[in-house]
Amino acid sequence: MKHTPTIVHTANGSTVTLTRRGIEFDLETRNAKGETISTVVMNEAAAEALLTSAGVYINAFDDAYDRGYRDGRRDGEAA
Repeated sequence: MKHTPTIVHTANGSTVTLTRRGIEFDLETRNAKGETISTVVMNEAAAEALLTSAGVYINAFDDAYDRGYRDGRRDGEAA
């Protein structure tokens, strides 16, 4: 399953990036110069709770693809 990073650009030119790394997520903040300020590794539940508390929904937490694959469906097959 592919997951692209979620990038948020802040008002002062900084960025916040959330990237799935297997079963964990990396949350990285960079200043306007592109220098890494901090990196936090969190599990899926923590990442989902963080985004939910901020009122953000992304489909990285939607397990429909995984459920379909476990049910024997392959890419492009209807349910």
